[in-house]
Amino acid sequence: MRILMIGPDAKAKGGMATVIANFKQYFNSENHDIRYLATWKEGSLLTRMKATAVSILQIRSRIRRENIDIVHVHMAQDGSFFRKALLILQAKRECAVVLHIHASQFDVFYQKSHPRVQKYIRYILGKPDKVVVLSEEWARFYNELTEVPVSVIENAVEMPAVNKYNPDARNVIMFGRIGERKGSYDVLKIAAAVGQQFPDVRFYLYGDGELEQVSTKLEELHLENVILGGWVDAATKETILENAVLHILPSYHEGLPMAILETMAYGIPNLSTAVGGIPQAIQHAKNGILIEAGNTAKLEAEIIQFLGDKTMRKQYSEAAFTTIKNRFSMKQYQQKWEKCYVNMEEIT
Repeated sequence: MRILMIGPDAKAKGGMATVIANFKQYFNSENHDIRYLATWKEGSLLTRMKATAVSILQIRSRIRRENIDIVHVHMAQDGSFFRKALLILQAKRECAVVLHIHASQFDVFYQKSHPRVQKYIRYILGKPDKVVVLSEEWARFYNELTEVPVSVIENAVEMPAVNKYNPDARNVIMFGRIGERKGSYDVLKIAAAVGQQFPDVRFYLYGDGELEQVSTKLEELHLENVILGGWVDAATKETILENAVLHILPSYHEGLPMAILETMAYGIPNLSTAVGGIPQAIQHAKNGILIEAGNTAKLEAEIIQFLGDKTMRKQYSEAAFTTIKNRFSMKQYQQKWEKCYVNMEEIT
């Protein structure tokens, strides 16, 4: 079958682009041929607008010219929804459509929208032949908005051959867009207390987002153990992972973050919150730590306990590595998507 995958450029920032990059690098099937159409590229406003416009103008001609059987659309909330809505309407006139939703705050987006926009959202969600989401929690939400079949396919990552975790490392890292939703400011609230207990530990926040605001807050709080690392490429990330003792992501809203899966695959334990699909990957007190979003007292206490217990670090590391190997590997991911595409064959 011929699939046209629609979403941000694989070189763009963010988890959705990482998923597409993984498809390009690792998806290898004798039965399915995937082609790609970028709707978003990093750069100026003109560059971004051009990518969107070109994708809208090209999609139907590409479907016809390349005899596409299925259009696989990657979508989030806000602007991503409205861009992809236009493409879904175009694609649906030519072939079957599977809508792959990565949104971390689609519920908030829907609830805050005007009733007419909510009606349009429900209309668009009723157009695909299948909706795929990242967790059972999100499946329950979308089942309330559409009668289209909703399936769960969790994100996945490529596995290193061995567990590379260093339990004696002293860097606590955080990957993702820096800001309130990810819990970045909660980390700032507890950094000083952790520093008193462990003066050699440093918090590194990697990503784009509210860098100026967080930098100002760091100066106000006189925090010397928190460093803004910016957005990093794959080569730099490898070095970062080698020196990480813990990955934290105290988010308030999530799908199933690639950052959690990538760090767990490296054997790095995670501390995160019980939101979205995160509890599908992190099992509290077994392969990592889960807390309630916004509970900074618990965040502080759990980090201090973790840093003080080497046995715990080793146990969580082995369990985290095994979790990804058994449930979130690229091989299993490909099998799930091949099954999804095959089940849509009768539609095409």
